[in-house]
Amino acid sequence: MYELLFLTGGRAGQVVPITRTLVAGRSADCSLVVPDPNTSRHHCGFVLDGANVVLEDRHSINGTYLNDVLLTAPATMQDGDEVRIGQTLLRFGVRKRKDEPDDATQVFSLRDMSDSGRPDKFDERTSLLMADLPARAIDERGLALRLEAIIKVSKALVNIRDFDRISHGILDALFEVFPQADRGFLMLGNDVSQLVPQAVKSRGKVFAADLVISRSICRSAIEHRRAILFNDLTAGDFTVGESVYALNIRGAMVVPLIVEDEILGVLQIDTPVQRAAFTASDLELAAAVSQQAAIALHNAFLLRKVEEESTSRTSLMRFLPGAMVEQVLLGKLDLALGGNTCHGTILFSDIVGFTGFAETLPPETVVKLMNDYFSRMVPCIENLGGAVDKFMGDAILAVWGVPLVKPDAALRAAGAALAMQNACVGLDTRRYCEDGPCLEMGIGINSGTVVAGNIGADNRVSYTVIGDAVNTAQRMEVAACRGQILISQATWAELAGSGIGIAMPPLRVKNKTGMLTVRSLRGLRTAHSEIVLHIPVRIGGDRAWLIRLLADESAILLHPETAPLASEPVIAEMQECPDLDFGRCEVRDVMPHQQSDGRLVRSQIAFTGTALVEWLRSPDLVCSREWNSMTRH
Repeated sequence: MYELLFLTGGRAGQVVPITRTLVAGRSADCSLVVPDPNTSRHHCGFVLDGANVVLEDRHSINGTYLNDVLLTAPATMQDGDEVRIGQTLLRFGVRKRKDEPDDATQVFSLRDMSDSGRPDKFDERTSLLMADLPARAIDERGLALRLEAIIKVSKALVNIRDFDRISHGILDALFEVFPQADRGFLMLGNDVSQLVPQAVKSRGKVFAADLVISRSICRSAIEHRRAILFNDLTAGDFTVGESVYALNIRGAMVVPLIVEDEILGVLQIDTPVQRAAFTASDLELAAAVSQQAAIALHNAFLLRKVEEESTSRTSLMRFLPGAMVEQVLLGKLDLALGGNTCHGTILFSDIVGFTGFAETLPPETVVKLMNDYFSRMVPCIENLGGAVDKFMGDAILAVWGVPLVKPDAALRAAGAALAMQNACVGLDTRRYCEDGPCLEMGIGINSGTVVAGNIGADNRVSYTVIGDAVNTAQRMEVAACRGQILISQATWAELAGSGIGIAMPPLRVKNKTGMLTVRSLRGLRTAHSEIVLHIPVRIGGDRAWLIRLLADESAILLHPETAPLASEPVIAEMQECPDLDFGRCEVRDVMPHQQSDGRLVRSQIAFTGTALVEWLRSPDLVCSREWNSMTRH
């Protein structure tokens, strides 16, 4: 499944699936509306041709840019490509749908290894390739029959996905192509001393429990990486072991199974009938069939590996944060009991006043509400590289930079916190309780040294983080007011000027002798000259939220449809800086509705004054109230 992610602009964060050709532009009749005054009415197209998505410019005024290069000709999109349309940046992605069916499977017809019902001895009259032909003569009819056989084998093997069926199907195919074959085997491995039997076959008898093979022939095929023909005429070309004579082998073909210079194993078929010994043309045909067999086996190997990793990943994700799973699969993280000291950023969040709110609802309604709430919060964390450590009731513990240190951990955690607050705004609690309150969160973020590892008993282990930095983040979260993100001085320093925070009064928390220096995070500057915001405001009698300032200094506002945007000023409702007057605004455009917006409307607005921009640019934002005058509940 192909998709586009808006990285900037009024639709930032929105994911649009590409299920048909999309025309992007600012016109309302475009299938992909881009609310950007710098885009043309019909700017560019994302053409879905069934196999790929091709980007093409539609004679736009300002041009279309692919990975910061002006597009001069249609280009096939690759996973991760970025497209700039005006000042709006989008990322192209390829993702497999959960409901996408697996490829169709064709089962190759198998016969029992004992081949019951077949003659015990080779009979030319039953040969598909030799009937009515002079002995061992291959004329045009014989060549046509062999070509037909190899095409049949190739089609069958390519479409088989089951590893064991491929292995046995290969031998079935060779026995059909070469009816003089008396026995055959397929061994896996690239060292003759460590070959492992994968499939064996014989005519009219079953192999003994211990498979006896001619190591001399197999060794020659593997070491020289080429198909080997053995008969009485070629026996002097290499050392023949006693097993060749003991097994009454009068003709044999041994082919190494090679894909991209990797030896997967070796395949051998042989015959005790001297006059039916294999020829050079037989060897060419066996090598061609075996090449198809090697590719089929290689694909089956890859499929098995993917399925095993998928199963392991699914199992691990039930117990470990998502970011940890890849580290375990790559062998970079040990699941044994114990831990490592590392530097990370810790985020705690919980719903303010949730206990009292939940007491008014039936238990099943509370469960449904929490599932909807977590389904909004977790993507905000994981999309910015965080890992959910655990859920604790309505609380969430998430980490960045653990166990592998990342220099931008604090920046990602701050961005996730703002995204979580904005996503929570659109959660429509009226679905659960008539006139129910709007759920609001308090969030605490701290950076520092933690111990990360598996903690618990042998039969019940949990990967988590512990340490003073974790405890401090949790106590900051307890102090945070509705819609507030408190960040420590350590995290603020790691934001390196990207954050827009209000200096709060010194904070006293449990089990800390000194006071904490904290800020209330209200914005984060992005690399695209935009600012992600979470600022609650009041417009007349309606609550609304400023969630983004665009590069042209217009803003994105989430608001009820009834909010009097044209007639009332926009007044800040932040507890730390209440009643800031940002002035009046006008609506430039109504944005496409996003699922996370709930019953709110998303509008692009422009302020008639510069109060908001000047406030955001102020280097010293200071809280005007004391902690005891701010209410958390």
